[in-house]
Amino acid sequence: MIRRRHEDPDLLTLPVAALLDKLIEEDGGPLIWPAISESAQNSFDATCRKLYQYLNQDSLG
Repeated sequence: MIRRRHEDPDLLTLPVAALLDKLIEEDGGPLIWPAISESAQNSFDATCRKLYQYLNQDSLG
């Protein structure tokens, strides 16, 4: 996510909360590059899903 922020000028100007909202989705996070193992990506996606649920708990319930 840090790399994406520094490589994309539009993301660079966003506050952290808006950046998280843009990059973390209900079904996971962005793909890690350079590529990591499938199990590591799945673990990262699971963490992103939990963070997404936490950040959106007021709007979900």
